[in-house]
This record gives sequence, C-alpha cells and structure tokens, in this order.
Amino acid sequence: MNATGRSGWHDVTVPSPAPRIVVHVGLPKTGTTYLQGLLAGQRDRLLAAAVDYPLVRPGAMFHGAVEVRGSHAKFGLAAADVAGAWAALCERARGFGGTTVLGHEVLAGATTAQIRTALAPLAGHDVHVVVTARDLGRQATAHWQEEVKLGATWSFAEFERDQLRADSGPDAGPDAGGVRPHFWHAQDFADCLRRWGSAVGPERAHLVVAPPPGAPPEELWRRFAAAVGIDPGLLDAAGPPANPSLGAAEVALLRAVNAELAGRLEPRIYNRVVKRGYAEGRLAGRPGPRPRTPHELDGLLADATQRWVAQVAAAGHPVHGDLADLAPVTAPAGTPHPDDVTLTDDPVAVAQVLLAEADGRSGSTSASGPHGRRWPRLVGRRRQG
Repeated sequence: MNATGRSGWHDVTVPSPAPRIVVHVGLPKTGTTYLQGLLAGQRDRLLAAAVDYPLVRPGAMFHGAVEVRGSHAKFGLAAADVAGAWAALCERARGFGGTTVLGHEVLAGATTAQIRTALAPLAGHDVHVVVTARDLGRQATAHWQEEVKLGATWSFAEFERDQLRADSGPDAGPDAGGVRPHFWHAQDFADCLRRWGSAVGPERAHLVVAPPPGAPPEELWRRFAAAVGIDPGLLDAAGPPANPSLGAAEVALLRAVNAELAGRLEPRIYNRVVKRGYAEGRLAGRPGPRPRTPHELDGLLADATQRWVAQVAAAGHPVHGDLADLAPVTAPAGTPHPDDVTLTDDPVAVAQVLLAEADGRSGSTSASGPHGRRWPRLVGRRRQG
C-alpha cells in the first residue's frame, strides 16, 4: 500500500507501514530542541521511509501545543494566533498512511482533561506518547534560567526555597484543582506518563532517558527513534545545536535587567526583544562557567527520582535508555553557588537600550547594540547575590 506525504515543497509517494501516531510531549529542557530540529531539518528523508513530521504552517507544533494548553497569553500570543493549529496537525496525521510524529514540550504539563480533548481527534488510531526525561541536577539550573529568560528575577536561592524545597506532590497539582510548584509539575516524568498514559494506555506511554553528560547527542536520537518505532539510521543525527544556554554571570545580569524592565514590556515584545534577541542572541554566546546545581540538593533530587522510577516500573511504561542516567548530576562540593557571580554590564543602561529597541527606534540587538552603540559595561565589578 502507498501513501502520499507532503513536505510543504513537493509530494512524495512512499510505502507505508501500519499507521502510527506518536506524540512527543517533552519534558522541557530534555533535548527537545535538538530532536525537533533533527526531524524538521530532514523531513524529506523521513517521508521516503513513510515517516511524517508535519509542516502544516510555520510554528504549527508550538502553536498547536499552546492551543491545547490554553497558554497563549503566557507566550505573548492571541487566541487567534493559535486557533486551529492542533486540529490541522491531527487532520494531517489521520490522512497519512505511515508513522506521524507530532508534539512540543509545552504539552508536558497538560491536565488529563486537556489531554483527552487533544487526543479525541485521533481516536481509533494507534497513538503512542513519548516523554523524554533528564536528570534533575541538570534540570534544576536549566529550568531556573529558562524562567529568567521568560522574565523572572529570582535568584537560585529563591528558586530553591520556593520551588525545589516546596513540592506539594502531584495529588495537589492541576488535576486536583491545586497549584504544584512549576518545577515539579514540569519535571515529574512519572506523573506526566501517568496523565498521558491514562488516555492511551501505559504500554503506549514511553519514557526516553536522556544520556549522561558527555554522551554524543546521537545517543538521545537513538533512544528516541526506538520509542517512535523507526530506524535511527534514517537521519544524520549530528543534528542542529541545542538550545542556547546562559552562563551564571549572564543569568545574574538578565535577572537585574528583568527587574529594571518589570511591567514595562508586554509579553510578546519581551519574548522578541529580550528573550530571543538579547538573552539567546547575545548573552548565550558569552564564554564562562555555566551554573550548576549545588551538591547539597543531591539527596532531595535523588529521592524524587527514585520514587518516580519506581512508579514507572510499577505502571509498566516502556523505557528506552538506562534509568541509571537519571541519577542527579550536581556540582562537586566547594563549587561556587549559582548566585555567587559578578556583573560587568550595567543592567539599568542595558534595559534602556532594550526599551529603545522595543519602541521601534532601533534595529536588531546586534553585538554593538541599537544605533551602533556598544552595549553598556560597568566601570567596576560588583557581586550579584
């Protein structure tokens, strides 16, 4: 039997196995950008093997996930910007004769009600869900800096107090009408598998374990491909670069800039000018040490990981990769705390430059800043705690 898949540029006729729809729901900061870039960048090679990573419109995967979650305002979008994106993806998947891969990490936090609504258009199809997870030591600092890139001003010490040491458990989370600290709701892979597995069955909710530090990125792709049910050799897994990461000093600077900008930019403008243009476009390129989760948190994170691993085993979810790779990776004793840094840029002056760009009085946030000015620097140095 043949099926026709569309890459957005031309039609390709390919042989099709039994139709299968795989929804990759994250978790956030687990190599999702790498996997998405790999799939999107080699669509034609996938289609030749009866695998579709749909391109129904620019940004459709993200917009579809935001539509499912009803979180458009958080990302500076209007409801009309995302309307119909998820339905279009599902329609494409239903009409394809091979394996379709959908999804975005925004889906990881969906409630069971949102999940059932999202999967309703796919009823009657062989639907599988893939959850990617990474050790909580690396996830803690990654989650913290992502929140700062979205406008937060808290120090790591505040993040530890209000998030890492404040877990109320999934029974107090959104499904129960409560609010669990965002870190735990976003990173609890066992609870994510439980929620999505309740709709597709635990045997169709797969856990992909991200490899440890130093492993080649191809290893994550091999594990992911096994969960999807495709040959990992289909793609050149060298792939695109990972999401840009900030150094400890850059996180401190962005926190101070965010404090200066508080309430002065709407989310849509902030995401464009500050998050993408300044944080990811400029700060992420600076050399310097990356923040590492303090060793003192190792026990807390290890206990949570062990509980979740036991829940995954008890539920019978398929696991791809080595569960030992989920042991928390924290900093050696004596490593500087993520907040123990100095600032070499003037956050007040940086904020003024960014406000000028947001007002449309300048070009992009280039290395020289708007109007060709150099980005402002502090004459001295000061500690940011």
